[in-house]
Amino acid sequence: MTVLILILLTAARVHAQGDPPIGVRAAGMAGAFTAVADDASATVWNPAGLASGRFFTVALDGSSFDGQSARFVGMATPPLGLTYYRSATGGVGNSRNSLVAHNVGVSLVQSLGDTGVAVGTTLRLVHGVTSSPDAASLSASKFDADVGVMVSGGLGQIGLTVRNLTQPSFEVPGGASTIRLDRRVRGGAAVHLASEITIAGDVEFTKATTASGVWRDVAVGMESHPFQRAWLRTGVHWNTAGGGSGGTGAAPIAALGASYTIRGGLAADAQASVGSARGNRGWGVGVRVSF
Repeated sequence: MTVLILILLTAARVHAQGDPPIGVRAAGMAGAFTAVADDASATVWNPAGLASGRFFTVALDGSSFDGQSARFVGMATPPLGLTYYRSATGGVGNSRNSLVAHNVGVSLVQSLGDTGVAVGTTLRLVHGVTSSPDAASLSASKFDADVGVMVSGGLGQIGLTVRNLTQPSFEVPGGASTIRLDRRVRGGAAVHLASEITIAGDVEFTKATTASGVWRDVAVGMESHPFQRAWLRTGVHWNTAGGGSGGTGAAPIAALGASYTIRGGLAADAQASVGSARGNRGWGVGVRVSF
């Protein structure tokens, strides 16, 4: 924790957050979740993770980051997941207009025998609503898909996902431009140091245009279970796209998260992110049911 605070205090530049993360648990680990995903939010982060998850999970949560927001509702079992999530980007100064995207998805996962390998896909209908500075709006529905692979072993997991496979585009009112959901390839690894501690890291291999500029994420995070009814999470992530080609620099953003079991399989989740004084601050709350 001290290391994360020192990094934030010594960051000299001001940069904005990438796209708002889906899932309060994942956000509490700063997005180091591709190889950890095993609850309902795996339908977004890595659908292959459902193969090693709980028998049944339901999650409901919402997050807000620097003028952007995300809402998520998901249900998942090892072979199947159903998801709705909504993301919204506010007006920003880099000429990227606002986009509200409603995603309805069905996830399917298949384990490949006793190899420890699972593959999964989430097929999505994306209904996008774009708006321009003069308040005009347009809406359209597009098909999209995500695919994922998870390899599980005694020490941990390795995961890989490809999101926005078809790269759907939505026209901005006036026809002058379009907003495209760029394809994003992300890999991750998770190591279980003990039954109560997991260390994870994620790397994006592609650049994407977000409301904050060009973004390519790197994240490290930790999840621990120090008490019978509580989980603690922390992490840090930063942009490696670079400032010279439209990127927004590499100032780090730290995250803190926690969960508390209210009763049985019902748990409450919360997270917060902190960064520069002019942005990179957000929060999220949610509930999960699992058994």
